[in-house]
Order: sequence, then C-alpha cells, then structure tokens
Amino acid sequence: MTTVTAGELRAKLGEILDRASAGERIIIERDHHAIAALVPLEDSQKLGGWTEEDQQRRLAALDRLRELGREMALEHPEPNDGFADDTEWLRWDRDHGHDHERAAE
Repeated sequence: MTTVTAGELRAKLGEILDRASAGERIIIERDHHAIAALVPLEDSQKLGGWTEEDQQRRLAALDRLRELGREMALEHPEPNDGFADDTEWLRWDRDHGHDHERAAE
C-alpha cells in the first residue's frame, strides 16, 4: 500500500488515479495523519455502503443519545458549590490553595 500526501495528490492526481484503477490501494495523509484511502472501484464495491435506512437508523440513535444526555444532566446535575462555572471555581481554588479541604477534615 502506497502513502501520498494531500499535496502530492493534488499535483499528481491523474497518475495516482491511474495507479488506483490498476489495483493499487493508496493512503492519503495530511500533516502526517492518514485521512483517506483511495482504492480500486472493485474494492469499494466489496465494502458495500450505507443504505438510506442505515443512515436514518444511525441518526436516530444519535438523537436518542443526545436526549439521554439531557435527561441525565437534569437528573444528576453537577454541583457547582455556588460558582458560576468551572473557570470561576478553578480561580477560587488557585487563589485559596487546598486549605478549604483541610478545614473540612
């Protein structure tokens, strides 16, 4: 399997497409991270694809997960101990050290 950068792909698109159509599998990288694969058409057909029904089922599952997250946040709110947000609490903790923990012991 060959690896090319996104820049090489732009510069040599015709050549790289010819190689893929001849059966070569090519990994495309950006910033030293693989981001895509170019495979011969026959290989992609073997992989199959998502049907519209598959896509809708996955989107519905994501919607259910988002709703569950909202329900969990309502049922189990995070205590804020009177602070507006985590940043405010972190600033208070930074300024007061951990003396507040020792005082509670």
